[in-house]
Amino acid sequence: LPFIVKAVVHGLKRFPIVNAELDEAGGRIILRGRYSVGVATATDHGLMVPVLHDADRMSILDIAREIARLSEAARGGAASRDELTGSTFTITSLGTIGGVLATPILNFPEVGILGVHAIRKSAIVDDNDNITVGHLMNLSVSFDHRIVDGFEGASFLQEVRRYLEDPNLLLLAGI
Repeated sequence: LPFIVKAVVHGLKRFPIVNAELDEAGGRIILRGRYSVGVATATDHGLMVPVLHDADRMSILDIAREIARLSEAARGGAASRDELTGSTFTITSLGTIGGVLATPILNFPEVGILGVHAIRKSAIVDDNDNITVGHLMNLSVSFDHRIVDGFEGASFLQEVRRYLEDPNLLLLAGI
């Protein structure tokens, strides 16, 4: 999950409209200056979304530690209001329960959410046109189409995918 958070942050930086919210009363789009990624977490009291505030300033190791700390706090009922509010984008995962495809529901007022699904073995064609066994993971996204159009949304997802397929890019980008 930490690599996914980093890939998402890079995508948000490249496509700032995905890191926005709609001010319905004022009729304007607000671009968010922070990259605060929510990570949906199952608890005995339902789904909670702890927030990695300023995830762009964290290393992958810092993100891993913070996800563990926040998830534990949420599951134990000890997460603070600040730890559960202020996200600018959410990641939800059905992969832990074997889900391979779902449509994630937006966490208002965010305009985007990424669904991460189970990694599974599958037949793939390699660069030499040979069929081999590889590992595949579906990603799904939902956007508020009043803000993010299909082209922008698909471009954002391709950017995230590019970094997940080659995690060394995340390390080289220094994000």
